[in-house]
Amino acid sequence: MFCEGGVKPYYQDESVVLYHGDCLDILPLLPKVDFALTDPPYGMDFQSNMKREKFDKIANDGEMFVGWLPLLRAKTLACFTRWDLSAAWKAEIEKVHKVHGQIIWHKDKGGMGDLESSYALDYEAILYASEGGEWTVPGKRHGSIWRAMPDASTEYEHPTQKPVGIMQLCIERFGGDVILDPFAGSGTTLVAAKNLGKRAIGIELEEKYCEIAARRLSQGVLKLWGADSAA
Repeated sequence: MFCEGGVKPYYQDESVVLYHGDCLDILPLLPKVDFALTDPPYGMDFQSNMKREKFDKIANDGEMFVGWLPLLRAKTLACFTRWDLSAAWKAEIEKVHKVHGQIIWHKDKGGMGDLESSYALDYEAILYASEGGEWTVPGKRHGSIWRAMPDASTEYEHPTQKPVGIMQLCIERFGGDVILDPFAGSGTTLVAAKNLGKRAIGIELEEKYCEIAARRLSQGVLKLWGADSAA
């Protein structure tokens, strides 16, 4: 699972490798993986205003950051996005992978969205695609609305951190033994993969989040909370 160019991991254990750096530099050095699961900068110039802590803006979020897609070596891909950006992301992903559909992640009481809007934005879209144009559902066939409660607010250390529960659902239901996240953030994808006994590779640009991810991963396997599904 190591880089061909000899890039030193920021963190590693028996199942996870985390690299600190730009995914545009590191992706070409990685071996091919089964499944890429990621939450890239959407192109929103987003800044969280959570009451507990005001986070800095997300790096490279001033416009859609898509240069990593042609460098991705993964059999399948699941990519988080929003309702108003999913069409644009679908068009970009389809330049390299075939998009087969989208999952709706219902946050189940989570998510506030635009406070001036009439309705809380309590869901996100997950586009799923494959390299060869074919898609086989591993195991049981599920519906396309998946529920996962947010983690406790005290556990959030990144402005767009996803719950471990939704990442574990994705890994279980999309399948694969080696998981890649080019935008690892606080390491939730890697934690979820480790919980499920999978191998995983992460890349994160900002060292402060690498440090957080390394700490979370060093704590060992965690219990899954708040995941459910609906057809």
